[in-house]
Amino acid sequence: MLANIIIYVIDFISILLDLGLIFQIYQENKKFFIEPKGNFSGKVSVIIPVRGIDINIEENIESILDQEFTPYEVIYVIDPDDPNKRELIQILKKFNVKVIESYYQCDKCSGKIKAQISGLLQSKGDIIVFGDSDTFYHKKWLKELIAPLSMYTATTTFSFAHPIKLSLSNLIRAGFWTLGFESQALQGTFLWGGSMAFRRDFLDNNVITELSKEWCDDCTLTRIVKERNGTIGFIGKAVPLNIYDEHSLVKWASRQVLTVKIYSYRGAKAFLVIGFIMLLLFIIAIINLNVILFIPFILWIVKNLNRGKYLGKNAILPSLMSILGIFFAWFILVISWNRNKITWRDKIYVIK
Repeated sequence: MLANIIIYVIDFISILLDLGLIFQIYQENKKFFIEPKGNFSGKVSVIIPVRGIDINIEENIESILDQEFTPYEVIYVIDPDDPNKRELIQILKKFNVKVIESYYQCDKCSGKIKAQISGLLQSKGDIIVFGDSDTFYHKKWLKELIAPLSMYTATTTFSFAHPIKLSLSNLIRAGFWTLGFESQALQGTFLWGGSMAFRRDFLDNNVITELSKEWCDDCTLTRIVKERNGTIGFIGKAVPLNIYDEHSLVKWASRQVLTVKIYSYRGAKAFLVIGFIMLLLFIIAIINLNVILFIPFILWIVKNLNRGKYLGKNAILPSLMSILGIFFAWFILVISWNRNKITWRDKIYVIK
């Protein structure tokens, strides 16, 4: 009798998850994955901090220069103590981009923020876009990201993982990375540092001062937008590809989950519970071959396929691996919970 009650309870939890995922898919289609609206325009400065030689870097640069939007300038900001600086400059000089060294000084901020502020101070655009050097952007990325600035304080999107070869680390990272979309779906839109646009007047001296005290750029800018009662537009059609070949998966993933814990402590605690429930359901489903318990995982994959529908086949692998990504992220969060140091682009930061 007790065993039957337990089975019914587990089935009920599974059905609740099904309903929640169906509602989430519906809401995302309604809010995030529609044709971008707005008519904002102007001269754009695209600022790309770069440290090290990223996989596929030349193709990534070409993708930024091949946008269906004009006029815009592209500024790459190099870390002056980068051991690959000479080779990196040689690569960048092949392209029509402005290259500067990071020079802004702040004791507490990260190298990425130093580079972003340095690029901002050297830029001429009345629209500022921050991107990443390890990301490939489709032709309409700028156009789709910038037009809605007539409706929002800032706009953003999120990328899909695109490993250059199949390996266990690359597959796990591909699934793990899909979890970044949850910050857009569950608790309001969160700026992603690899693709965020602002009107220049937003990035005033007060914002620069705030950034100077932080190591996480997108977390800080998200906080400032919300403190100013601003709005963030998530542009689902602007989704780019994150190009990588992961060799330090645990170290990389630890930085990601600790960032979530610091800037969304309640979200991290909630994921501890949700991740454990889904792991338990998955184990029980396999042991008992319970079809009902497999449905939430099928819907989870469908949810991510829907998010990447404009990417075609590039969305298939990350979506299929998203289930493993849940369990891996939960494990990394558990083992990293009490850590206070992260490694980012070969630099170590103490976090609080």
